[in-house]
Amino acid sequence: MIKYFLYIILFYSFCFAQWFDLNYQGTNRTYYVAYPNNSSSPAGLIINMHGFGGTAASQISGTQMNSYAHPENLAVVYPQGANSSIGTTSWNVGTFWDFSTQDDVGFLSAVIDDIASNFDINLNRVYACGFSNGGYMAYELACELSDRITAFGSVAGNFMLNSNQQCDNDREIPIIHFHGTNDPTVDYSPPSFDQALTVSESIDYWSDFNNLDLEFYESLNSNVEIYTYFKESSPTQFVHYKVNGGQHEWFWNNWGFNASEELVNFFSQYELTDFINNVLLGDLNQDYNINIQDIILIVNLILDVGYSDLADMNFDGYVDVIDIVQLVNIILTN
Repeated sequence: MIKYFLYIILFYSFCFAQWFDLNYQGTNRTYYVAYPNNSSSPAGLIINMHGFGGTAASQISGTQMNSYAHPENLAVVYPQGANSSIGTTSWNVGTFWDFSTQDDVGFLSAVIDDIASNFDINLNRVYACGFSNGGYMAYELACELSDRITAFGSVAGNFMLNSNQQCDNDREIPIIHFHGTNDPTVDYSPPSFDQALTVSESIDYWSDFNNLDLEFYESLNSNVEIYTYFKESSPTQFVHYKVNGGQHEWFWNNWGFNASEELVNFFSQYELTDFINNVLLGDLNQDYNINIQDIILIVNLILDVGYSDLADMNFDGYVDVIDIVQLVNIILTN
């Protein structure tokens, strides 16, 4: 316990960090946000999820992702999984894991909104990753929340494809997956214990989904092989770190790489607008919502005698109070 509190004290000296409560669908949920100090522009956001039976606190100490994320102007949120019907924290990814009835996709979407209301967040740079069951949840979000989250990563977690998922969001999905070949908990090779798609099956699924027709192989060292699946016409990749002899673990420098560092590097390549270009007229901050924040930006433009195509609601070449009225009408009718 003393070690844990010393870690938190050290942690606070490098960033602003805070626990938040969020009541979602009548259930009190919690999450922990670590926001980089001295950020001069809106920070991106990584959702980092713990494994089955884990906690947000264990994911903080077990991944130390803030050390790698904050220099890249990325905040990290550690959401807490809810207790399932068997009294164990987990993420609801369906099928084998359906003893959890929580709408975790909806909860995590609400977490993004809640954080954006309390911190300066660049919603064009939101990413999701997790360990074990948290990695399963990252795959779930790749199907269900890719209109809000840009890229995804899993460490020792497979893809639970089920009939309830909606994976066709008309965009390509970048994914990075780390897995040990000797994982005794989540199978590396098929068949999996829970009918999830194993690594090779996920590669086949997402390569087909993204139309990735090229492969690059790299031997990092005697134990680690890196497979990258891509195509020439797109930045989208599926990257797999195959850790020969690796167990059910978050991979550290003793393997010749650091999973947290590689996740941050992978995520930093991508923005949501690389894949979704439906910017709305009136959406001045391009967060895919038209709301009071956009009105404030229009007011600032007027006061600064500025101009923006997205703010010129009536296309008269000026940004003025008439544009504010039209934007308010859009908000009221949505």
